[in-house]
Amino acid sequence: ITQEEPEELVPKTSKDAYFPTGLAGAGGLAMANNLTTVQLRGSCIPSYHVNCMRNPNCCDPTTTCYAKDHAVAVCLHSCKPGIHSNDLPQYRTPWTCDVVGKAPPAPSPPAPTASHGQCTPNYHVNCMHNPICCDPQSKCYQKDRAVAICLRSCEPGIHFNDPPQWRTPWSCSLVAPPSAPWTPTPSPKLPESLLQPSDGPLMEFMMYRAQNDEDYPLENVNTANLPGVMWYLQNEVVSGVYGPGNKFGITRILRIKVQVRATQPLLDKGMNFGIRVAFDSGKCTGPDCAMDWKDYGYNVGCNKLGDWPFPTYDTHFEGGIWYSLPGSCPSRSYLHKDSNPACKINEPGGKCPGIPTGAGDCTWNYENAGELRLTELYSESTEKAFWAGDSDPENRRKVQVARDLLAAKYGPDPPVPPCDFEKAKILGR
Repeated sequence: ITQEEPEELVPKTSKDAYFPTGLAGAGGLAMANNLTTVQLRGSCIPSYHVNCMRNPNCCDPTTTCYAKDHAVAVCLHSCKPGIHSNDLPQYRTPWTCDVVGKAPPAPSPPAPTASHGQCTPNYHVNCMHNPICCDPQSKCYQKDRAVAICLRSCEPGIHFNDPPQWRTPWSCSLVAPPSAPWTPTPSPKLPESLLQPSDGPLMEFMMYRAQNDEDYPLENVNTANLPGVMWYLQNEVVSGVYGPGNKFGITRILRIKVQVRATQPLLDKGMNFGIRVAFDSGKCTGPDCAMDWKDYGYNVGCNKLGDWPFPTYDTHFEGGIWYSLPGSCPSRSYLHKDSNPACKINEPGGKCPGIPTGAGDCTWNYENAGELRLTELYSESTEKAFWAGDSDPENRRKVQVARDLLAAKYGPDPPVPPCDFEKAKILGR
């Protein structure tokens, strides 16, 4: 799977805008601050994520401003009255799909100012004139001469989670003065239990990852079991909440064979897996990354879908699990790792050659074990028919189709070990 920012980073303070929480780690719609991207583009409203009730002038001429209720409307290509399954559960109230009449264009707003004192929130407010980001882990990255956004990382070029009409290249130049060069600090002395092999069992099983056609070594990424990756595909990739086409250009499900051995501090807590952290462009963005690595080594994390840290609601994909695979230098985006080679020495990660020993820097490895093209899922139906429905039985069908196709190509998967992570055992809360 691919993973984005934690859900709690998206403010929910106004009905002036809706944002796909894929920017925060999941699909559907979420409330956002009233300083929205409408301020970045003048008088028209972008599709999918900004409330058009007060200004139904959609930027995309092929979309229409459809009402959800008396307070919220969104520019969409089409709208079917009733419940929309790609809304987050807490927002799954019926859409009326009434067309909101055209209104005079809203006047261009003044240059946006920070809504949180003197700082600029992430993702949706232009920081060009105020490059002080509220999130201390973010920087103000420039898209072009007019627009800059507070992000935790930025890759120059096209961003596929931009609405289609705005998919122009990002320069990713820093608006704020460059921060002081990163200076590696000596790693804290690891406890003896992280310097030695553990007595944990070697676990060998399959993980899956949704990916485009690009091939690259996997580390500092999130993966899933088969139900987990199918939920991600349905909820984020093919749901349409990011506009036409698959999110991030995803075309296939990678199958990888992993070997995992837990560190001794984890085993002493009665667990084989640690905190399932999120990786954004190869950087660990939480929760509790530094504590996790320091106290428990570079462990493989897991969480059951429906449990902390995300998603914490019923996904209707029974048995879904997400994983995190920490590699070298997980504190930095892959865009900046090469400029600081000492980071790879100070933060070796858990990926290692050969059989994992369970030492703090040798907890997992992998090898490629095949793939399933998304088009193969639709060989007996259409894409729309395959993804139809969101009930437990309908989702079991989707997972079973994928499982049968993979088994026909590669044989049955070995058993998946239980995700035995318990938040209270590590965090005490």
